Amino acid sequence: MRVPFLLYAALFLLLSGCSPKISTVLTKEYPTLSYTEKVAVLGLEENQPENSEILGEVKVRDTGFSTKCNYEVALDKAKLEARNIGGNAIKITRHKKPDLWSTCHRLDALILRITP
Repeated sequence: MRVPFLLYAALFLLLSGCSPKISTVLTKEYPTLSYTEKVAVLGLEENQPENSEILGEVKVRDTGFSTKCNYEVALDKAKLEARNIGGNAIKITRHKKPDLWSTCHRLDALILRITP
Protein backbone atom coordinates (compact mmCIF):
# COMPACT_ATOMS: atom_id res chain seq x y z
CA MET A 1 0.00 0.00 0.00
CA ARG A 2 2.94 2.35 0.65
CA VAL A 3 4.37 2.05 -2.88
CA PRO A 4 1.34 3.61 -4.68
CA PHE A 5 1.38 6.54 -2.25
CA LEU A 6 5.06 7.20 -2.88
CA LEU A 7 4.52 6.86 -6.62
CA TYR A 8 1.66 9.39 -6.57
CA ALA A 9 3.65 11.77 -4.36
CA ALA A 10 6.65 11.60 -6.69
CA LEU A 11 4.43 12.15 -9.73
CA PHE A 12 2.79 15.17 -8.09
CA LEU A 13 6.14 16.72 -7.21
CA LEU A 14 7.46 16.12 -10.71
CA LEU A 15 4.45 17.69 -12.42
CA SER A 16 4.13 20.64 -10.06
CA GLY A 17 7.82 21.47 -10.33
CA CYS A 18 7.85 21.83 -14.13
CA SER A 19 6.50 25.35 -14.34
CA PRO A 20 8.19 28.58 -13.25
CA LYS A 21 7.63 29.87 -9.73
CA ILE A 22 5.50 33.01 -9.53
CA SER A 23 5.56 35.30 -6.50
CA THR A 24 3.46 38.42 -6.25
CA VAL A 25 3.45 41.27 -3.74
CA LEU A 26 0.28 43.35 -3.91
CA THR A 27 -0.24 46.94 -2.80
CA LYS A 28 -3.66 47.45 -4.37
CA GLU A 29 -6.18 45.31 -6.22
CA TYR A 30 -8.94 45.94 -8.76
CA PRO A 31 -11.47 43.54 -10.31
CA THR A 32 -9.93 40.83 -12.47
CA LEU A 33 -9.60 41.64 -16.17
CA SER A 34 -10.88 39.30 -18.85
CA TYR A 35 -8.29 37.03 -20.47
CA THR A 36 -9.05 38.77 -23.77
CA GLU A 37 -7.95 42.17 -22.41
CA LYS A 38 -4.54 43.27 -23.61
CA VAL A 39 -1.75 43.80 -21.09
CA ALA A 40 0.90 46.25 -22.29
CA VAL A 41 4.55 45.37 -21.70
CA LEU A 42 7.03 48.14 -20.96
CA GLY A 43 10.63 47.08 -21.38
CA LEU A 44 13.68 47.83 -19.25
CA GLU A 45 14.51 51.00 -21.18
CA GLU A 46 10.96 52.41 -21.18
CA ASN A 47 9.76 54.83 -18.50
CA GLN A 48 6.70 54.22 -16.38
CA PRO A 49 3.85 56.45 -17.61
CA GLU A 50 2.77 59.31 -15.36
CA ASN A 51 -0.87 58.22 -15.58
CA SER A 52 -0.11 54.81 -14.06
CA GLU A 53 -0.66 53.36 -10.62
CA ILE A 54 1.54 50.60 -9.18
CA LEU A 55 -0.59 47.66 -8.00
CA GLY A 56 2.25 45.37 -7.02
CA GLU A 57 5.28 43.44 -8.15
CA VAL A 58 5.57 40.02 -9.77
CA LYS A 59 8.64 37.78 -9.92
CA VAL A 60 8.94 34.83 -12.29
CA ARG A 61 11.67 32.42 -11.21
CA ASP A 62 13.11 28.99 -11.94
CA THR A 63 12.14 26.18 -9.55
CA GLY A 64 15.15 24.08 -10.46
CA PHE A 65 12.92 21.64 -12.34
CA SER A 66 11.30 24.13 -14.70
CA THR A 67 11.10 23.06 -18.32
CA LYS A 68 8.80 25.56 -20.02
CA CYS A 69 10.43 28.82 -19.12
CA ASN A 70 11.41 30.71 -22.24
CA TYR A 71 10.94 34.50 -22.40
CA GLU A 72 7.43 34.33 -23.85
CA VAL A 73 6.22 31.92 -21.14
CA ALA A 74 7.73 34.09 -18.37
CA LEU A 75 6.09 37.16 -19.90
CA ASP A 76 2.72 35.37 -20.18
CA LYS A 77 2.89 34.34 -16.51
CA ALA A 78 3.58 37.94 -15.46
CA LYS A 79 0.74 39.25 -17.65
CA LEU A 80 -1.66 36.68 -16.19
CA GLU A 81 -0.80 37.85 -12.67
CA ALA A 82 -1.41 41.44 -13.77
CA ARG A 83 -4.84 40.56 -15.16
CA ASN A 84 -5.72 38.70 -11.96
CA ILE A 85 -5.34 41.87 -9.88
CA GLY A 86 -6.78 44.27 -12.45
CA GLY A 87 -3.54 45.54 -13.97
CA ASN A 88 -3.42 46.43 -17.65
CA ALA A 89 0.37 46.81 -17.98
CA ILE A 90 3.64 45.47 -16.64
CA LYS A 91 6.94 47.33 -16.44
CA ILE A 92 9.90 44.98 -16.56
CA THR A 93 12.47 46.01 -13.95
CA ARG A 94 14.84 43.05 -14.25
CA HIS A 95 15.43 40.34 -16.84
CA LYS A 96 17.98 37.58 -16.37
CA LYS A 97 18.62 35.43 -19.38
CA PRO A 98 19.47 31.72 -19.14
CA ASP A 99 22.99 31.14 -17.91
CA LEU A 100 25.17 28.50 -16.31
CA TRP A 101 22.94 28.34 -13.20
CA SER A 102 19.53 28.32 -14.85
CA THR A 103 18.11 27.48 -18.25
CA CYS A 104 15.15 29.81 -17.65
CA HIS A 105 14.42 33.46 -18.26
CA ARG A 106 13.76 35.20 -14.94
CA LEU A 107 11.75 38.41 -14.69
CA ASP A 108 10.84 41.06 -12.14
CA ALA A 109 8.07 43.45 -13.14
CA LEU A 110 5.85 46.11 -11.67
CA ILE A 111 2.13 45.55 -12.20
CA LEU A 112 0.54 48.78 -13.38
CA ARG A 113 -2.92 50.13 -13.99
CA ILE A 114 -2.75 52.81 -16.66
CA THR A 115 -5.68 55.21 -16.86
CA PRO A 116 -6.44 56.87 -20.20
